[in-house]
Amino acid sequence: MKNTLVMGLLVFMALSTLQAQQTPTAPKPIDMKVNLLGYRFFQDGERLTWRELEAATVAVEEANELIKRARSQRTISNTMAFVGGGLIGIPLGQQSADRDPTWELAYIGGAIAVVSIHLSFRAFNNANKGIDTYNLAIAPSTSYRFQPEVFVINNQNGVGLSVRF
Repeated sequence: MKNTLVMGLLVFMALSTLQAQQTPTAPKPIDMKVNLLGYRFFQDGERLTWRELEAATVAVEEANELIKRARSQRTISNTMAFVGGGLIGIPLGQQSADRDPTWELAYIGGAIAVVSIHLSFRAFNNANKGIDTYNLAIAPSTSYRFQPEVFVINNQNGVGLSVRF
């Protein structure tokens, strides 16, 4: 009788641990933090890379598309900023070496840098919208949707930044 009771208890414990392992966990929300060096994504306290972020948002197709778009825009923006900075730096280096600088390169580099800043803001907006879309999709009970948008504006007063909440 003891052996049957012990065996039944062991089978019950094995089934309960098996059931606990098979229960699906709810997806965790993703946080986005922005600092001077770029974006940082966190899910459940762990930092995510861009690839891990894309893999984590694959369940919500709209959010995944926004994240992919933001990643490509960020890559293009960083490349253009590097090229624009180099083109700005060439005439400055020529000037410091007492040679005749080619200022047209600096103008072209400045234009490329301005375009890269615009792309950077678009990448930020797309990443932010993608994460908000993902978080709303996994937690449909929330009704508030925070969507700040950053724009570069140019009018008769000059050039500036506009933030819309």
